[in-house]
Amino acid sequence: MATIFQTKEWENFKLSTGYQKSWRVFDVLVLEKKIPLLGSMLYTPVTSRDQTKLATEKIFLDQIRKIAQESKAIFYRLESGEEATTDISLSSSGYIKAFEEMQPEHTLLIDLTRSEDDILAQMKQKGRYNIKIAEKHQVEVATGEVSDFYKLYAEMAKRQKITFRDISYFQNLVDKLGKKEYARVFNVKAPDGTLLASAIIVFFGGICTYLFGGSTSEHREMMGPYKLHWEVMKEAKRRGCKYYDMFGIAPNEDEKHPWAGVTRFKRQFGGQDFSSLGSWDLVISPIKYKLFKLAEKIRR
Repeated sequence: MATIFQTKEWENFKLSTGYQKSWRVFDVLVLEKKIPLLGSMLYTPVTSRDQTKLATEKIFLDQIRKIAQESKAIFYRLESGEEATTDISLSSSGYIKAFEEMQPEHTLLIDLTRSEDDILAQMKQKGRYNIKIAEKHQVEVATGEVSDFYKLYAEMAKRQKITFRDISYFQNLVDKLGKKEYARVFNVKAPDGTLLASAIIVFFGGICTYLFGGSTSEHREMMGPYKLHWEVMKEAKRRGCKYYDMFGIAPNEDEKHPWAGVTRFKRQFGGQDFSSLGSWDLVISPIKYKLFKLAEKIRR
């Protein structure tokens, strides 16, 4: 199945946010990003099963090494969306597991092919209850602007004392993907107009993805985020999507993981765990790769 991350729109978005060049190697997107003092890295965002399989073949790897030589790349990172239990072996083709992920490796998928009643029934009791609480408070969900999302996103990041991106990153994303109705901002508001939560949602290839979100610390008793996700699921179902992808959970119920808190929230909506192969690196320059790995660990 095709992924949003291999589309021309995603390619244009990445080229507007720090990547310098792109190629299509047998229809697989390859991006280049400069690494100060060391050279550059090549990166292929989330691939389908067929693309992952292609990336293990000699004809593909020869092209990657040729591009790497021309662009002075120290490694090539392949990000596979193929299920972790696959029979495809990346290690046998020279890849090693990457020391960091670009996109979430573990996620929750909610089956939208069921009836609305069945989708509610498979949720945790607390999830269903909080949706009812939100409806009792008469919160409303509607489409919005990037500025709405960013207000809550920045507020939440400051509250949690984590670094966050500039608004231009998200505006570029919605502008580029929105041209084909792939991306949209959804808001949930209290009856008095207070913005409770906002999310950037992507619809593509039968999957609806909760890409980014933010919420306020005000009016928590209204349970706005629960109503937001439920209405987005219903919209995705109307569009014919088969799954709602919660896009990122802590692996193995790790309570020390940075995503532990948000994982507890996401699990209230039920769904099935899904683990992908994730990111794998083809090392071109071992010494520079080790230096980059060390620098990244220090930076993070």
